[in-house]
Amino acid sequence: MDHPSTHWTRFPPTVLDKQEHTLAHWADDHRAARERYRAKADPVAGRKRSRAIVTMVHNEKYFLPIWLRYYSRFFAPEDIYILDNETTDGSTDGGEFHRETVRCDRVDHTWMVRTMEAKQHELFAAGYDMVMVTDVDELVVPDPSVGDLGTYMDTMIEEFVSCMGYEIIHLPDREPPLDPTRPILEQRGYWAEQGAYNKSALATAPSRWEPGFHRREDGHFRPDPDLLMIHLHRVDYEACRERHRLRSDRSWEKLDDESGWAVHNRLFDGDAFDRWFFQETGFAGFPLRIEEIPENWKGAA
Repeated sequence: MDHPSTHWTRFPPTVLDKQEHTLAHWADDHRAARERYRAKADPVAGRKRSRAIVTMVHNEKYFLPIWLRYYSRFFAPEDIYILDNETTDGSTDGGEFHRETVRCDRVDHTWMVRTMEAKQHELFAAGYDMVMVTDVDELVVPDPSVGDLGTYMDTMIEEFVSCMGYEIIHLPDREPPLDPTRPILEQRGYWAEQGAYNKSALATAPSRWEPGFHRREDGHFRPDPDLLMIHLHRVDYEACRERHRLRSDRSWEKLDDESGWAVHNRLFDGDAFDRWFFQETGFAGFPLRIEEIPENWKGAA
């Protein structure tokens, strides 16, 4: 097996100077809209509102502890819901959260979105005021200048807000393997804006999503330039490759297979994986624009 540094040589990534976000021209307008809602909110009352978070896992021994460590800062154990799709690696044994068994013996993005969606609706019906839905490799993190996620939720009164997608990219010739017990942004220095990962993850009313969760069925989009969806898919080269290998061993739903949904998740070896990891996004029309993570984000997650 080649060392990652040789992959770097064959498929060198391009690290750019700080890039203007693709929605930068509208950022001031979106910030102003968010500020109008924030001004109407009562932070004291906001802290008393009930809030829950939901994810789904299948053998996520690497990412689930990272996910739990971050979100447990902002959600009580009784408000964390893990939908466990036949996990066998022990990662969901015990733990301070609700574990609910779901079953699907293949990769099926439509089944996944409808199952998660149903859980979100169920939690609202049970009386929750706010529900967040994320994948297990996603961290919703506000710009440190506006406070942490808890502070953000205290003043979030809109029906939903849309996070801006960013993907951390591990550059193994510059950074060591990730220590998953330590804060992520203390160990990684590069990310890429990724519009395909924008997500309306935080809501105060039931939602309907398209498969993948990154678009609402109604097409509505309410971006907050200061609320990021930090995607950890490529946070560590070897962990990513092993996760892809495990996914490639699973059966895929016919629609997913024929449509090529998330096809990069099935690359795990050779030039195809390395080219994607260092140079491609996996989404047509979305170039991989790697840049340095600003210093003020270092302690945010």
